[in-house]
Amino acid sequence: MAAEFHLDIVTPEKNVFSGNVVSVTAPGSAGTFQVLADHAPFLSSLVAGEARIDFADKSQRTYKISGGFFEVNANRAMLLVESAS
Repeated sequence: MAAEFHLDIVTPEKNVFSGNVVSVTAPGSAGTFQVLADHAPFLSSLVAGEARIDFADKSQRTYKISGGFFEVNANRAMLLVESAS
């Protein structure tokens, strides 16, 4: 089984997603990046685009996001965005 980490996707209005994931791919301002479990601490600005979440059961979920920020620390990640759908 692939290693997992906790992810939250948060907008000013609500918590859109909270759960364990295998990876997250997001549109950073310097280019698209992917984060896996045990990633080093990381902070990036985001641009509008799609964020893809991969789960341990091999399923995926995609969110259309606005710009914002992505933070990883201590095996927890957070996307702070204006909107996500």
